[in-house]
Amino acid sequence: MTKQHKLLSLAACMSAAFVASTAMAADAPAAQTSVDLPRTLDGYVAQDKAFWDYLKANHPYFKYLKEGRVVGKFTMSDRQEEWVDFGGGDKYAKNTGRKVAVTYRLPYESFLDLPNNFVGPKKCGECHPSQYEKWERSRHNKIVRFPEELTEPMVQGDLKRPLYKSQAGVLPEGINADDIFVVMGTPRTKYGFVDKWLVRGTYHIEDGGELSKATGKIVAGGNQFSRNWAEHITPEVAKKIHEWDPTFPTKLEDFGAQSSKVWGMNSYGASNRKQAMFQPGSSYCEICHTWKFDFKSQDELFAALGDAKKLRSHVVTKGVGCEECHGAGAHLYGARGAGMPSNCERCHQRFVYNENDAKANFKTPFNVYFKSFCPACGTEGSQSHYSKHYQKGMRCTTCHDPHEVTANDWASQYTVPNMKKECQDCHTTAAYFFSQGGTHSRNSCASCHMPKMGSCENFASIQRPDLAGFDNVRASHIWRILVDPEKKTINPPEGTTDRKLVSPKGWHVTKDDGRPYIDLMWSCGRTAYQDKHVVDAMGCHSPIQSKFPESMRFKDQKTIYNKVLAWQTPVKEGYAKVIADLSNIQDMLKVAKLSTADRAQVQLYAEEARLNAAKLKDDGSWGVHAPKFSKQLVDEAQTYTAQALAILNAQQKTAKK
Repeated sequence: MTKQHKLLSLAACMSAAFVASTAMAADAPAAQTSVDLPRTLDGYVAQDKAFWDYLKANHPYFKYLKEGRVVGKFTMSDRQEEWVDFGGGDKYAKNTGRKVAVTYRLPYESFLDLPNNFVGPKKCGECHPSQYEKWERSRHNKIVRFPEELTEPMVQGDLKRPLYKSQAGVLPEGINADDIFVVMGTPRTKYGFVDKWLVRGTYHIEDGGELSKATGKIVAGGNQFSRNWAEHITPEVAKKIHEWDPTFPTKLEDFGAQSSKVWGMNSYGASNRKQAMFQPGSSYCEICHTWKFDFKSQDELFAALGDAKKLRSHVVTKGVGCEECHGAGAHLYGARGAGMPSNCERCHQRFVYNENDAKANFKTPFNVYFKSFCPACGTEGSQSHYSKHYQKGMRCTTCHDPHEVTANDWASQYTVPNMKKECQDCHTTAAYFFSQGGTHSRNSCASCHMPKMGSCENFASIQRPDLAGFDNVRASHIWRILVDPEKKTINPPEGTTDRKLVSPKGWHVTKDDGRPYIDLMWSCGRTAYQDKHVVDAMGCHSPIQSKFPESMRFKDQKTIYNKVLAWQTPVKEGYAKVIADLSNIQDMLKVAKLSTADRAQVQLYAEEARLNAAKLKDDGSWGVHAPKFSKQLVDEAQTYTAQALAILNAQQKTAKK
């Protein structure tokens, strides 16, 4: 079998097998077992073995370990753990007999698949300049960069320079630019690193040591810069939050597993000084933060490991480039890449298998992936999966331009994507009502219906789902707001009555009638420093962030519920009366002996009332989008029905005489 035939077979297999809920089948026909490139989930796992063998023989960590210079326990995190067992995949397999990658949609090809046909985005841009220009200035392009490519003004070419008035820089203690292959992330949220052996940077080096020389001590955690902590949740702000929530930490040591020696430098994929994952980029990073080489074989790749400059010189593409969705070489290599062998769901539809959900409804056995107490990055698709929008056929590209995923300055801390379709394009009545809504009309639909709820981190120490904060940088894709005084979007494992943040395991997005929802605290009272909607609206009603008077800062959901109810109750009650009156008018018209003029007048009044009622129902907010305007429509409708009934009642009295 030729290489091209192998790859064609692979593409066909993957497009059929990588479905949203089952990822891929476990077993391949026996005739395919000799094929070099993997075709099954087990095949992908087996492919990683040679890389692991190399790392165990050559990565400095194992020298540190042998010499007793390791602080914390490092666990070996491979593709079996990440792709097969993780996210409840092991439980799903036990219940169904089918192995799946639940949490991840696997890459079309790994960087270990060598040689390959990748040509790089600049080649694609020769014929697709418009798409290239949009992509080039997007975060998809910027999320994986060489050290010299960090052109942000605050970095100034120095990856150790303290950022945002903190003491933390891009790289942690003991890790230098020459020690790493790439930096992961942008100023929007964080900076992490992949070392020059292509292992995820879940550690730092102490005692004046250097990674390249294997000197000092290798220490778990203290490895990732976080803008949120460095700039926003400063020690001063932490004390302010602590006054409201006494469990919120105010000292570095109180942050526990996510802590470090420097405020703003956190432990990610690790617990500070206690535990870290030794995790090759092939088992985790490359699923979304990708890179590809032009090496002709794995032996050539392995020979370059440990030499950052040599590795970088052989990179063909990195970040989320054209070929990650359109296939290596795309149409330049024929039908193999002429289409979409991958799509947004690969990185933005991270599920977990939830046995309680499966028992409650066999049609909805999957839930949103959590790193701690909030939905994780890349879960936009899994959040929307059970929504009405998804069920009606909407997908990511219905609204989003996949090339211009960053419409604003990529270095901004705010996410502003280019939108092909806005909410008001479909929800025209709601948009009209909202435009009449007074103060709130200066906001947008997304301000309330798409709160920043998701987190890029696993910082359980500062996440407070009941209080709607404080580590939220990803827009939720649930849309439906549930007006309830107590029900919460995010909840602990089934049967748990204590909502104290003791363990993040099992927290999930709750479904109501089979669909997820956004609670009122997240919609109106969240604290999210990287949520542009909140910042532009003077902090909305956040108890911490708001610039409004104290009475407008909502510290609990019941307060918000009462405010909403004060708007909705008169509208709902008035609407119900109008509907009842219209039914009564219809019945009376059947027997009433009216003049032609009176009958016409009654019908006109009834029609005007009916139109107002229809607008209120179509809007669906029952006063929330525009309290005064909605009440006005109700009052008008009641005036119309009252006039119609007056004519009918007058006729009845005349008839009796």
